[in-house]
Amino acid sequence: MTAIHLCIPDALKGTPGMLQFAELQFGVESVDLALKILDGSQIRGKTLSVQRAKFQMKGEYDPALKPKRKKKDKERQKKMQEKLFDWRPERMRGEPLKCERVVIIKNLFAPEDFDNEVQLLLEYQQDIRSECLKCGDVRKVIIYDRHPEGVAQVTFREPAEAQACVQLLNGRWFSQRKISAEIWDGKTKYKITETDAEIEARIEKWDKYLEEDEEKEKKKQETTSSSEKQKMSQ
Repeated sequence: MTAIHLCIPDALKGTPGMLQFAELQFGVESVDLALKILDGSQIRGKTLSVQRAKFQMKGEYDPALKPKRKKKDKERQKKMQEKLFDWRPERMRGEPLKCERVVIIKNLFAPEDFDNEVQLLLEYQQDIRSECLKCGDVRKVIIYDRHPEGVAQVTFREPAEAQACVQLLNGRWFSQRKISAEIWDGKTKYKITETDAEIEARIEKWDKYLEEDEEKEKKKQETTSSSEKQKMSQ
């Protein structure tokens, strides 16, 4: 690793009449590229001066005289570095947020609805996708089957399509339930993480259901077979 010195104009640091310096570390192969790109570049109308770092000691080293940097100062400098070297383009004014393409639908189901009929998950997902396709290009449908509010998340290609979905579904009835639909706030997380005990209990319940269902099917076949034998004997 090696380093470069970055001269930051006073307007970026908020300290009038002062120039601030930052030391940034790069891989050896990246230093020349960093010098070429950053030296003389403009940041908020100010010119950056970048040069290869030179390290030399002046006088004898006395650790007691070295000023200790506060934790807040270190964090502030780190955030400044991350901001300066974030190559992602800034979001243009008026550009829609990603969350504006996502619709949250609630009260679709109760989590226990899927305990004995796991295939309902796929049916719900297909039904929701089919209905939402009336509003536009549906990119993804997620069913949060363990959420107590019965939540589904639908992602569209365009925000206008998501708005149309809200108008179509909000307040409608689905499987004898009045559902709500709204644009996602971009923050709320709906995934429910089950404990190992909860997962084990649900699996046991499902296994028991399968055994009972298999027993019912077996009795049904025996009854049918017995009826056919009686008919043949007559």
